[in-house]
Amino acid sequence: METAELSSRHMWIISADSVFKSELKGFEKYAKISGMHFSMSRVSIFDGEKTSDSAISAKNTKIHMTSGVHCAIIQTRMAKKAVIPKISIKKLIMLSGNLEVVEEKEFSKCIIHSFYQIFSKDEEEITFTFSSSSFSDAYHEIKKDGVKGGNAAVKIDLAAWKIEDS
Repeated sequence: METAELSSRHMWIISADSVFKSELKGFEKYAKISGMHFSMSRVSIFDGEKTSDSAISAKNTKIHMTSGVHCAIIQTRMAKKAVIPKISIKKLIMLSGNLEVVEEKEFSKCIIHSFYQIFSKDEEEITFTFSSSSFSDAYHEIKKDGVKGGNAAVKIDLAAWKIEDS
């Protein structure tokens, strides 16, 4: 993974407990991902004046990426039911010759649930899913002129039903 890959505007990368490696300066324990599916929901009843209390739930997060040495590590962690303390996903952009993080998601106490490998003569990709007990989602605004703007973040503990935002 090289800085030149950012010519397409942005790049998403993942890090998880020394599973991944790259040669991208400052992000050596990350790997490029081609896609992610993450969703959360809240089921509640609204009677016109108030809503009922309910829990927030998050579906298994699905990661898409190319195969490599990390495949065996992911499969082993899944088979052993190993808890991965933290999985970080970041969106990078090139700004004035420097890599900048504009979005970052962090999942804590993660368990891998599934692993898929798809390959054909034209395509090679793996997909794995995981769940976590909490996650945070942070956004760092970069204005059109390249100046850094404000930040917004949320942290949700799915086990304790605690929400922190900024």
